[in-house]
Amino acid sequence: MKAIAKTSAAPGAEVIETPIPEVGESELLVRVGACGVCGSDLHIVDWELGANRMVSRIPFVLGHEPAGEVVELGIGVNGFKVGDRVALDPFGHCGRCGPCRAGRFHLCASPTTLSGAFAEFTIAPIGNAHLVPPTMDMEQAALLEMFGTGLHAVEQSCLMPGDSAVIEGPGPIGLSIALSARALGVTSLVITGLAQDTTRLELARTMGFKTVTTGAPDWIEQVRAMMPADGADVVFDASGAIDSPRELLRRGGQLIEVGWPARDVTSAELRALFFHGVNIINSRVRTPETWRRAIAMVSSGAIDLRPMITHRYGISRGLEAFTLLRERRGVKALIIPE
Repeated sequence: MKAIAKTSAAPGAEVIETPIPEVGESELLVRVGACGVCGSDLHIVDWELGANRMVSRIPFVLGHEPAGEVVELGIGVNGFKVGDRVALDPFGHCGRCGPCRAGRFHLCASPTTLSGAFAEFTIAPIGNAHLVPPTMDMEQAALLEMFGTGLHAVEQSCLMPGDSAVIEGPGPIGLSIALSARALGVTSLVITGLAQDTTRLELARTMGFKTVTTGAPDWIEQVRAMMPADGADVVFDASGAIDSPRELLRRGGQLIEVGWPARDVTSAELRALFFHGVNIINSRVRTPETWRRAIAMVSSGAIDLRPMITHRYGISRGLEAFTLLRERRGVKALIIPE
């Protein structure tokens, strides 16, 4: 089968031919219908930001946001059958560690992991697989992992209907946060981005969101003008920049960290947040309950993820998707096996 893989411990990736993987105990063999391209895939391709820790072997088939159809069951599999449609989570859970026993599955100390989905077939541990309705198209199903990350961030926050929020970063996760917050009933909502995020900010506006470009000298004043007088209830950092939350938040507000931190925060900044009473919360991946709600919201039509899909590639042209991400063009690209 064709696949996109890392073939050396250096920048770059290749399209290769590799055998269809063999299904093991408590695993599913899934025919991939579509797989989202993630920023962490680009980090691995460019061999940066600790990518070597994410690559267990060479060659290493990339791709961890897939949806597809179950074609074979491993020994000991219950609850799935051949022909089921599934969306796959790259992070499963062991069910035995302290966080799992406390119900905090997203913080599992020994998670089951998934990769290898930029291919015609992939293997999924059953703990990573979530059934989706047969009526849900594969493209939306492949975006559920991404949407679930945004939904989980909103679930971690204090937001209530009628509240206000700023989302820093107009990428797929930031837009997923915005969709989730709007569905909750947040009424004052602004998405911020850089000048090079023009395409993404334009898409955000077509989706009905207000936007501000952070390069403008008065961008903080622009955002504050769209918020209550005392500031936003919550700032979601979906970019890792941690850009001016003290100036945007009300006293006692929340900073929800969703993006990988991209810079060091000075002690002066931390002191300012401390004296402003800012509650800093780390929101990482998703929980099984988040998956249940994400599937229900999308399958019911309450949330439409399809506007975020701006590019589609077959495996043979899939390397073009990494150039797209690197140049910050488009929003969400999918790899769809030919």
